[in-house]
Amino acid sequence: MSAKHDCDLKKMEDKAEELVALTLEVCEKRIASARAPLAPSQTALSAAALTVHHSVETFLAVSKIPDLPEPK
Repeated sequence: MSAKHDCDLKKMEDKAEELVALTLEVCEKRIASARAPLAPSQTALSAAALTVHHSVETFLAVSKIPDLPEPK
């Protein structure tokens, strides 16, 4: 991988971590501020946040797979 690719991937990782942190923070705040028992849509919000987290982790892992050499 080129240095530019590595730099771009690092920037993407940083933004992905920020996205996941913000998503989980929003979920935690909404759950903590609930006055009534959680509705299925509220528990689905947490599940969606975790799905985003796992999706981002998977994407980043795949992005780090080295390219195949060019065929001769």
